[in-house]
Amino acid sequence: GSDGNAGNVVRPQDKQDFTLLAAEFRKQLDATGKHYDLSAFLPAAPAKIDAGFEANKIFKYLDFGTVLGYDLHGPWETTTNHQSALVPPKGEPVPNDFSVAGALNAWTQRGAPRRDLVMGLPY
Repeated sequence: GSDGNAGNVVRPQDKQDFTLLAAEFRKQLDATGKHYDLSAFLPAAPAKIDAGFEANKIFKYLDFGTVLGYDLHGPWETTTNHQSALVPPKGEPVPNDFSVAGALNAWTQRGAPRRDLVMGLPY
């Protein structure tokens, strides 16, 4: 049976599985004798980082990761805000983790090297 979820389920082993998947991809790419960039789209929300990624390990295998810094705010909220503000406006009721600086800091605080993070922004 199905609980109605279309597959967006987070399991406890997902963190380790993603690291293992990245390691296997890197191994297979390196076996060709050429260098291929390996990257991943990464969430901006700290809760999603914690649920699915070993930030201190995955960049051993990834050349870079793109942090999804767009849609930090949107129509699901009751107030209008910038989709990807660099920092939250003063008096903002939303936590600091919903800003470009907050998202990048969340990754680096968990061990991701700054030089390997690319910020995805709307245009």
